[in-house]
Amino acid sequence: MAATTAKADTLKLNLTHVRGARGPTHDLILSYNAVQAAFNAEHKALFHRIENAIQQTGEKGKMPLWEGYEQIPEYVQSTGPGARRSMTQVRTGQGICQFYTWLAVQRQPETILEFGAAFGASGMYWLAGLGIAERGQLVSFEPNAQWCDIARANFDLVNDRHVLTAGTFEDNLALVSPAAGITLIDAIHTKSVVLEQFDLVKQVSAPGALVIFDDLNFSDDMWACWQEVCAASEVAAAWQIGKRVGIVELR
Repeated sequence: MAATTAKADTLKLNLTHVRGARGPTHDLILSYNAVQAAFNAEHKALFHRIENAIQQTGEKGKMPLWEGYEQIPEYVQSTGPGARRSMTQVRTGQGICQFYTWLAVQRQPETILEFGAAFGASGMYWLAGLGIAERGQLVSFEPNAQWCDIARANFDLVNDRHVLTAGTFEDNLALVSPAAGITLIDAIHTKSVVLEQFDLVKQVSAPGALVIFDDLNFSDDMWACWQEVCAASEVAAAWQIGKRVGIVELR
């Protein structure tokens, strides 16, 4: 898990400083522990609506994975023909999603970039933050057409501040405009793929942008990927939330 949950609607961030100065971004992230209860209470109805949508999506059951996974050699999890996943299996937890909403409100980026969208759980929470801030857009990608249709319907339940593409981020780089202020990389969890994606993300990010990596503990390969990301010259600072989520601030 990314953090320890004290209550269903309260997340205590287990924040570890990995690299860089303890500047304003460090203080901002850490401050969530003090303000989260009030923030979550203020937006309880919105979060409840999103969780209802997630539950209803979960009731649809397991659906086939994107066929592109079959081209990835020696993937840790079963992704061959017939492999299926449900919303419950692939979603980011409610606690960290609420943190994403708060982070969007605090940073107010012109663009939040996300891939992959999956069934839309984390995207709905990003959109919640953009809606509260009344600023910015979510540019999201999901190559699985069936999953993408479901994500789009879920996004629309929150607001219309999104551009969701049924395709890969790599094939649609030009759609990321204005430059991203926050990016969530949460798609194929292998070092070779994620490092290539990170190189592309740097090309479409604003100075000082935050890039979030999910599932650091997916495999030894992903953990090695995270170590390389943290050491990159373009990274000004880096943090971990538990063992699962990594955040870097670009120069």
